[in-house]
Amino acid sequence: MSLRLTDTGYRALAEFRYQIRHFLSASEESARSAGLEPEQYLLLLAVRGMPVGNEPSIQALALRLGVHHNTAVERVDRLARMGLVRRNRSGTDARVVRVGLTGRGDRILEKLARKRMTELSQSGPELITALTKVVSATQSMTKKRSGRRRNSGNQMHHR
Repeated sequence: MSLRLTDTGYRALAEFRYQIRHFLSASEESARSAGLEPEQYLLLLAVRGMPVGNEPSIQALALRLGVHHNTAVERVDRLARMGLVRRNRSGTDARVVRVGLTGRGDRILEKLARKRMTELSQSGPELITALTKVVSATQSMTKKRSGRRRNSGNQMHHR
């Protein structure tokens, strides 16, 4: 049996969604002001921000961006034509294509990422507060569910 979300939970979820969307909207505007589509900025960020131990292959980028392989290829192709990324075949497996930023791509990403980090330093506390409220509402639901299960179990033992 699932518990219903309270009005407080709905408000917390709506506020969190608003805060995320506000941040993402500002990111999209920044990308466009630099002559990029938001998806292109995200690809540049994924290349530079790949987790340690992972290399920015087309396959890894598709996974990180949540897109199909062919979509990642198309985005890399466009950015390569713009002179922002370069493709390199793996020395050990010719099927693997690694993507790297060019100097120009790195400079554009640096400028955009710096803006985003500044924005996060200002709006981050509101985002954290909103997320904390969502987590609190979720934990409250979980505790109520656990309490009901224990009470149900106790009632069964007393019969």
